[in-house]
Amino acid sequence: KKRRTVKVPEAAAATPRPLQSVGVVGGGTMGAGIAVAALDAGLPVTMVERDEASITRGRANVEKVYDGLVAKGRMTPEAKAKVMARYTGSTDYVALAQVDLVIEAVFEDIEVKKAVFRELDRLCKPCAVLATNTSYLDIDAIAAATARPQDVIGLHFFSPANIMKLLEIVVPAQVAPDVVATAFVL
Repeated sequence: KKRRTVKVPEAAAATPRPLQSVGVVGGGTMGAGIAVAALDAGLPVTMVERDEASITRGRANVEKVYDGLVAKGRMTPEAKAKVMARYTGSTDYVALAQVDLVIEAVFEDIEVKKAVFRELDRLCKPCAVLATNTSYLDIDAIAAATARPQDVIGLHFFSPANIMKLLEIVVPAQVAPDVVATAFVL
């Protein structure tokens, strides 16, 4: 059944974009879970939050997952240190300038999300995939806040994102086929 879900018309004739680094905007429960899922997949993760206190909390949310694994004997402290070496936190969107995929996981408010996407549009490299984790807001409206709606897609993770295997891919009207293909690679 899993294999069939990958055969989607939007992605059929497209080559996925490179996917070697991930950015996460928002370090709350969802953002941290998404960061852990990407770290567990072997990808370096850059998390951006609005201020130092929030990025400190975001890192703590990520570390808490690995601390739990260490406490249960399912991960060594050395393995945790190796994973956390691939994690970077920042209060500046410039830190996301070179990532291949950015996943926004901020408060479910359309204006807040549009403001985030305007920053991503301004600072991310031209071929970056810009994704929103929204569960119900209009992704076409979010994409319209950018000059590159073809790069915007919905990647709706389910909580806790690092445990739930389901990832809902929401295909907005103007998204490019290679962006959809990249989402399925993820």
